[in-house]
Amino acid sequence: VEVIDTAGQEEYATLRDQWVREGQGFILVYSIASRSTFDRLEVFRQSMRRVKRGDPIFMLVGNKCE
Repeated sequence: VEVIDTAGQEEYATLRDQWVREGQGFILVYSIASRSTFDRLEVFRQSMRRVKRGDPIFMLVGNKCE
């Protein structure tokens, strides 16, 4: 298992495509305190499916840290 946390930063966009092509499954994390972080996950998921092709496995995780 390799965990790569880009926090959605655009400076990793080109590397992210390479990582997605090599990945077998993906964990998408959002803040349960911020609806907008959840809403943005669909954009990431669609982008990843275009790069990966087929039907990659996604796990959705809600996170809250106090």
